[in-house]
Amino acid sequence: MKIATARTQADDAVQAAYALARTIKTRISTPKLLMIYFTEHYDVQALQRTLYRLFPGVPLIGCSTCYGVMTQNGCTSGPAAAIWACSDDKGSYGSALVSHQAHRHVRDSARMALTQAIEESGRCGELPKLIALHSTPGEEEATLSAIREELGVSVPVIGGSAAAETVGGNWAIFDHKETATSGIAISVFYPSARVSYSFHSGYAPTQRHATVTDVRGRALVSLNHQPAAEVYKRWYESETGLTLDPTDSLFSQSTLYPLGTQTGTIHGLPYYTLSHPTFINAQGHMELFSQLEVGQTVYFMSGTSEGLISRASRVVESANDHALCQPEPLGGLAIYCAGCMLHVKDRLDQVADNINTALYNAPFVCPFTFGEQGLFKGGELSHGNLMISAVLFHKD
Repeated sequence: MKIATARTQADDAVQAAYALARTIKTRISTPKLLMIYFTEHYDVQALQRTLYRLFPGVPLIGCSTCYGVMTQNGCTSGPAAAIWACSDDKGSYGSALVSHQAHRHVRDSARMALTQAIEESGRCGELPKLIALHSTPGEEEATLSAIREELGVSVPVIGGSAAAETVGGNWAIFDHKETATSGIAISVFYPSARVSYSFHSGYAPTQRHATVTDVRGRALVSLNHQPAAEVYKRWYESETGLTLDPTDSLFSQSTLYPLGTQTGTIHGLPYYTLSHPTFINAQGHMELFSQLEVGQTVYFMSGTSEGLISRASRVVESANDHALCQPEPLGGLAIYCAGCMLHVKDRLDQVADNINTALYNAPFVCPFTFGEQGLFKGGELSHGNLMISAVLFHKD
């Protein structure tokens, strides 16, 4: 297996596709899979059509990213696109996109996308070693649940929800057949290389916690039977000593102080899935980028800017599987939350340098997404916010 990446800041979608193709073809003559990340500046249909014309018959998956994209060469701001490619004579790969339809439940769309991707890989009846998931924001929990039910076990997933410059912006996904602004895109991997993975939050719980007593969709209504927005405001102001103004970008104010639910423990230590508060809706309820359930205990979590910069490399180091053997990564994929990225935007090259060190300078691509999906070491498949997911491919 061989991995290569390329990036471009060409203004035009067609020019961007040609620039990416020229670089990749000097490094990999016959790719088995292409993964493309792009900012909203591009004509998505033109980008998709041109790439497939330049790489006929090659499975591909595309997902929009917020602000820019990161590779081993640093962070590139928009207009920007990056491509991840692999060749693998002994491996198999497939991809598929299914658009959401009003008459079809999201679980059925997820099953269809997974089945079609596996069929395209030619490995029907075999469990993939890895699934890459790029859906549009909104129903990620149901999508993961359907994947788990369809396969019967937890297969490693690296996922990031499509993003744009703004929440509710011009996000998009595509495969080699179509583009969509609402749907699910999946790639399945049957690589000849060994796969390792990691999924982390990097935030710590405080002593403040409560029970979820009412939710409506992704709107958190009440905690301990009190208005959730008021409870969160009290926690925030007590913990930080700052005044919380919910009308002044709750999204950015809460980046270092999300809510968390304990997902499991490893070596006796708990780990958490995060939910990022985004705004207070017209009913006074707190909207989140993920789903909570009545009866769950939620914790007021705390992070730091320095932690956001350093934790990407820690996640990659965790994925390096030091306990198994001396790591020799061929390359990797990483997913970094857009909310975290915006908080440390001026220091993203430092984040890239840290990942390079942890990856032994092997090639990687990392988009900035509006939701992250991954498999915890304890086996829980989860969707969260302000998270980092990483997958590495190793020489055996």
